[in-house]
Amino acid sequence: MTERRQLDEIKGKKCNATKAVAIVLSVIELAAISATIISFQLAYAQNTIGANKELNNQTSVTASNASINLKLGNKAYPIKYQITGGKLAGISAEKDNTTLLVNVSSTSNGKLIIELPRNVVDSKKQGNVDDNFAVFEDGQYAVDDEIRTNAQSRTLMVGFDNGTSVIEITGTHIVPEFATVAVAVFAIATIGIIVASSKYIVLPVLFKIK
Repeated sequence: MTERRQLDEIKGKKCNATKAVAIVLSVIELAAISATIISFQLAYAQNTIGANKELNNQTSVTASNASINLKLGNKAYPIKYQITGGKLAGISAEKDNTTLLVNVSSTSNGKLIIELPRNVVDSKKQGNVDDNFAVFEDGQYAVDDEIRTNAQSRTLMVGFDNGTSVIEITGTHIVPEFATVAVAVFAIATIGIIVASSKYIVLPVLFKIK
């Protein structure tokens, strides 16, 4: 009887130990599952927040998607843009150089994203390599980022301060037809100066010969 009782006690201890191990393993497994669920929930929450932020950012930008005509001579060229912190009041080109004047009515600090067609205005350096545009904000140098470029256009993003009225974008050449007119005017003016100057040089010489 004593040996049987001892065997029963040993079996009971083993059974209890097995149960304890099973309980511990179950607790560990539940903890691991809980940690996985929490990690998934956190990741999902972060992704949701990020997606909402991205959606809000896209909404704030794309809400201002628009196009404005740039008139050069007898032609009009559509210029696509996005703006925050104000509105674009107009766009024009200076006749004597290759600068676009963008008139802005700003209500706060903002950004202008403008797509510049290469057949309208571009900035190149030797070897027909793309060069940076020079950008000015009310006559002061401004920092711009070229966020997109392809064979047809170049897209700039320009930050501006509240109160800004004019953003100047200067390249190396503008629409050929428009540039040709400017060159022709310059050539005519140069010829006029040469002719006028020659009168003052040649006529005195003729009088001296006589």
